Amino acid sequence: MKMNLRKPLLILFISVSVCLLAGCKLVSPTENIPSYIHIDKINLNTTTGQGSNSNKITDAWVYVDDQLVGAFELPATFPVLSSGTHNVTIKAGIKVNGIAATRAIYPFYSTYSAKLKLVPDSIITIHPTITYNSYTVFSWMEDFEGGGISLEKTIYSDTSIDKTSDPTKVFEGTYSGIVHLDAAHDFFQCETIDAFTLPTGDSPVFLEMNYKTTEVVKVGLVANTLAGVQKMDVLFLNKTDTWNKIYINLNTAVNTTPYVTNFQVFLDVQKSTDATSAELLFDDFKLVHN
Repeated sequence: MKMNLRKPLLILFISVSVCLLAGCKLVSPTENIPSYIHIDKINLNTTTGQGSNSNKITDAWVYVDDQLVGAFELPATFPVLSSGTHNVTIKAGIKVNGIAATRAIYPFYSTYSAKLKLVPDSIITIHPTITYNSYTVFSWMEDFEGGGISLEKTIYSDTSIDKTSDPTKVFEGTYSGIVHLDAAHDFFQCETIDAFTLPTGDSPVFLEMNYKTTEVVKVGLVANTLAGVQKMDVLFLNKTDTWNKIYINLNTAVNTTPYVTNFQVFLDVQKSTDATSAELLFDDFKLVHN
């Protein structure tokens, strides 16, 4: 039986004619094919006076021609609905206070920027390297490599923080900070020897640190005010059997107490009753703000 093709051809002809008369744009089959970018990690380079380049950059916030494409957990391969040469910028993202639900751009890291040629259905791999922003103020740093330690125990603590050069315990460099707890020494508390003037309002203030601990560690601020001293708990660090890096947001604590002269950072740890001993390791403290 012979098929009658006149009717479908007539319909197709009419449809195309109407589209052309109405100014329809015929879509190229390649127009919606994405290009892809792959980022394995974002590296941090530090200079003199900025301490360690250790970091825990977890995410890449990606912009193409200043338009946000998305935030991607690293390593990541992600699509971009653009082709040709474009300006691609990457901002480093972290987990604020170590919480996955509070991912954000870290305000003290610089932005990586490059002109990239994006090719549909192809992957381009980039290796972003960033620095600290030039306006970052490092109020306090402690990497335990100097002659002394800028943390001292309080009158309530029955043990001190010391330095260890044991290569199985050191995070990087030659030394890390170490605290031992046992039945006779079950409480540790220390404060920074110096006190620091920190900005209030919306200015970001963060404490960076690396740690490895068999006990929960309380981290906070001592506010020295005209009316006296006030201690503010900020965060509890969970136990970890591997070294971890954390970025602690101090903004709320800094803005809590009025008439503050300056602040000190404090740590304290109470040994668990079911533990015969405990070991706390610390390295690369940085108190940073704008």
